[in-house]
Amino acid sequence: MRLSFFIALLMIYVVGCMAAAVAAVFALEWIVGDIGALGSVLVFSAILLGLVSQATRIFEPLMVRRHAKDMAGTKQHAAAAELPVWANEAELEAALRHAGLNEWAPRLAQMARRCIVLVPGPIEEGAPTGASRLGGQPDMPPDVDWPFRPAFTPKREAGSMPGRIISGRRHRAARLEHSGQVESEIRNREWPLSFVAQIDFAELHSVCALDGFPSAGRLLFFCDPFDWPWGEEEDQARARTIFTRRPGEQLQRKPFPKEFDEPAARELMPRGYAFKPRSLRPTAWLLPPPVSSIARFDWPGWSVAQRDAYQQFWDALYARYPEVFGPDGNAGIHQVGGVALSIQEPVEAACAGHAGDGPEFADNWQLVLQIDSDVEAGMEWGDAGRLYLCARKQDLATDRFDRCWTILQSH
Repeated sequence: MRLSFFIALLMIYVVGCMAAAVAAVFALEWIVGDIGALGSVLVFSAILLGLVSQATRIFEPLMVRRHAKDMAGTKQHAAAAELPVWANEAELEAALRHAGLNEWAPRLAQMARRCIVLVPGPIEEGAPTGASRLGGQPDMPPDVDWPFRPAFTPKREAGSMPGRIISGRRHRAARLEHSGQVESEIRNREWPLSFVAQIDFAELHSVCALDGFPSAGRLLFFCDPFDWPWGEEEDQARARTIFTRRPGEQLQRKPFPKEFDEPAARELMPRGYAFKPRSLRPTAWLLPPPVSSIARFDWPGWSVAQRDAYQQFWDALYARYPEVFGPDGNAGIHQVGGVALSIQEPVEAACAGHAGDGPEFADNWQLVLQIDSDVEAGMEWGDAGRLYLCARKQDLATDRFDRCWTILQSH
């Protein structure tokens, strides 16, 4: 897509937003009466700002495709195609030097950690019992119950003042009230968590042995898809892990809880509480810390130029392996072990802080599992966000996955 064409589309979108905002002001005055010049300006500005703010989400896929096309015809993309597949620290250091990191290459290579990146496969039913996958029905021991989260009081009221101003006093008021009642019905009672993923450590171990991780057993991860665990202590009740060493033939594919079929559940979550099953293929990687994690290190001499070179190193990696890291490295990154690919602050430091250890003890924490948003499977964590499951290394060494800490980060 040519840049001029994209700019034309953007201008048309902005003009359309302005027209929609003007129409909304006239409609509001028709419903509630004269709101005055100041009121009209405020309402117009609020609506226009809300519409324009969605431009990024609407045009981002176009920009990603354009960026990929442009990269294909540049020398930078040619360099990405020549990026070596490193098998050890020395080869990674050489790749970092090739990317222009020079004196920083040894330090970054020493900080690299082996991990398993779970490459998304097709969405399909009938996966082997116990196999690593997203969604579907979990394979659990027969005597283990489906995990529930406790009831809690809603933090926000449906039909808030901004909603009533935009919608008018008569228009949609009854529907807003009904929506609030449905939300309260679900949130103020015990509710089954949604099954997110199961990981077969024996399958992963056959690809790469990860330090500190078990060589066998299965980890099952559940989470609330409506009230997300942002990382606070109270949020931890909205996610649950189950670890079992029972062999596959002793596991049972659990049916979905009956609550998922309740009319209120379908109304609150139209896409449903059950995620679609997607197979996962484990691949071994030796990855240096992501750019977001470097921010917590106070490195004298680490300049903007070095940071840009390091970002280009990762961009080249994403460009060469889109099936592994997702388009532009922004989607589909499911990972076990290694360093978390944080969206905001380094995840390990955030978990240490929320858990009461303090961010300075981040090195005592290990990423266990990272699950990205997958719209096709029904998983949307915030705005194209990710779920992270971390544990203290001493708990991981003793298979205490029940002590994991869950945090969500979003764009």
